[in-house]
Amino acid sequence: MVRPISLRIRDARILRDARAALIRAGREQELKQAHNAAVLRKAREVSVRAQEQRRLKRAAALAANKAILAIRQAYFQMDKIDAPAFERAAWNARKELVLDELRKIVELRRP
Repeated sequence: MVRPISLRIRDARILRDARAALIRAGREQELKQAHNAAVLRKAREVSVRAQEQRRLKRAAALAANKAILAIRQAYFQMDKIDAPAFERAAWNARKELVLDELRKIVELRRP
């Protein structure tokens, strides 16, 4: 199997020498501008990613709230069915498990 190689320079000594050579060549300002542009680009990427994560969490919370309402309506209808007490107890136990998980999503405690 062929493993891909990274073309990024990782050796600090090589980076230091290249930077010193560029500074000696009078390109320090250009080097600073490139670095600042890279930092700003990375900051924008992080900001966009964080906004998207917040949007997804809000969408999940909204969907969970809708699911809670649907589950309550479904179990309300199930309570109208003539069923033995042990079946009702089992339904209510399962209902509480599901509702608990959905509440965790609404409170954003779920990843």
